[in-house]
Amino acid sequence: MATYVLRRLLLAASVVVAVSFVSFLGFGLSLDPSYPLWEQPRLQGIVRAAYHLRDPILARYWRWATAVLHHGFGTTVSVDVGGTPPHLQSPGTPIGPALLHACAVTAALVGISLVLVAVGSTAVGAVSAQRRRYGLDVATRGLAYVVAAVPTFLVADLLRRLIVPKQSTILLFNKYYTSTHNQWFLLGPPSGGFVGWLRHLLLPAIALAIGLVGIYARYVRTAMAVELARPYVTVARAKGLSERRVLVRHALRNSLVPVASLLSLDLGAVVGASLAADGVFRTGGLASVFLGALGNADPFQLTAVVVMSAVIVCGFTFAGDFVVGLLDPRVRTATSWRG
Repeated sequence: MATYVLRRLLLAASVVVAVSFVSFLGFGLSLDPSYPLWEQPRLQGIVRAAYHLRDPILARYWRWATAVLHHGFGTTVSVDVGGTPPHLQSPGTPIGPALLHACAVTAALVGISLVLVAVGSTAVGAVSAQRRRYGLDVATRGLAYVVAAVPTFLVADLLRRLIVPKQSTILLFNKYYTSTHNQWFLLGPPSGGFVGWLRHLLLPAIALAIGLVGIYARYVRTAMAVELARPYVTVARAKGLSERRVLVRHALRNSLVPVASLLSLDLGAVVGASLAADGVFRTGGLASVFLGALGNADPFQLTAVVVMSAVIVCGFTFAGDFVVGLLDPRVRTATSWRG
């Protein structure tokens, strides 16, 4: 098991490094954060010189990567130039605190939605597998096809309008302020303790999970239908085991192995879809930070957002691989032999 975990950690670290390199090159070559000063070339040159924007891109990446290892993500690009002689009058805003809070919000949103997906798809898929070609099975599959075809942002917007129609969120002085008339769900960035975060994130998590439940319920149904036709299920029933034990302890556990593997492969898409839910419900996650950095054309902040997104994806992927290893010992045993 130790070899299995170590290999997954090394793979996750290499993915994060590769993502940081590609994203820094892409943003660094295409964006110029000094663009607000384009009518004042002298002041624009001061900003470019201060942040080494004219250096070769590989040298800039090396300087950024070494600075991240020692000092974190640093600050945003400041274009506040003035004085005599002209110079940067104020530093940028620290990237780390706001980014870490946004990562916590996005990670919590994805985590809650994955719990809902696991519970919902397992329940719907198991019931459908037991009632194949009955009215409940047909209705469930039809509903799954419909919800899987609807985009996440549309589901989120419909839920927001349906459940919290009198709640509004306005942007004032770069901060979101929420007025609410709903005692269960809240819009805007989460605050307070566990209950407060849950009230803010549960509705966007439901919006994110609805389509995924529709997709993975079909996977669970197919996998469980295959497992119920296996000889070991017939033997277990012949030995007198209860139907509930046969379904839960044997068929369901074995059917969850391929489903968990598929879900771990789709976690990047899940995190990407969470940005749409974040944008609709204004939860203050990575989508908000990304849009702000994109408006400022700040390559350093944008790279930091992409890197932390990769960290979240790799973290959940590692958790998914760990769950697969627990469900199917053959996976970690095969990995240990290869290692």
